[in-house]
Amino acid sequence: MDVKLVWKGRYKDASQLEKGVLPENAVKFKEPDTPAKVNFFAALYIIPVFIFAAALALIKNSIAGYSVITSFSFTGFAVAFLTIVPHELLHAVCFPKEAEVFVYYSIKNLMVFVTSVCPVSKSRFIFLSLCPSLVFGIVPLAVWLFYPSASYVTDVLFFFGISSLLLGLGDFMNIKNAFFQMPRGSLTQLSGFNSYWFMPQSPEEPKTKDKETALH
Repeated sequence: MDVKLVWKGRYKDASQLEKGVLPENAVKFKEPDTPAKVNFFAALYIIPVFIFAAALALIKNSIAGYSVITSFSFTGFAVAFLTIVPHELLHAVCFPKEAEVFVYYSIKNLMVFVTSVCPVSKSRFIFLSLCPSLVFGIVPLAVWLFYPSASYVTDVLFFFGISSLLLGLGDFMNIKNAFFQMPRGSLTQLSGFNSYWFMPQSPEEPKTKDKETALH
């Protein structure tokens, strides 16, 4: 891992978060501005995840010709929660190698999250937001989809994959915001508890704004 991880501990309020130096043309994202609001709006993405799960089950049933989910797997659900820290580490390693990435947790808001004031491109931001869901969600579900028979193992894979996607609800919100709000060629930067996007400046143009984001 080339990025520098800095453990910051318990998150109390936005004043703890690092402030980035931003150019005058920086535009604040239209997004929730507190952990509680993040959790509320991120929860709306439960619906498409459940629709995706139901669609996968129908596809698998069609391929296999019989019921492929034999029982609810608490094991798959529980193991997914053990990936909370690795989930955030995957976010961290996707930042540029010169980035300093700060790690926080909040028991009150049931969150572990990383932040960095290192600017990243639109495509990198979407990838780093999506990466944990690909590794812990999509890959296990792909293995489950093509596994030849139903068993305890397939139940674990299915519920592990779906639970991992549910842990990425805030990431999906960030991806949507970046996809629809950032112009092509723009950069995004976290500062305080707000995200900003801006078009790259020429080297002689100084960054002059201290503004206030957390990657959830």
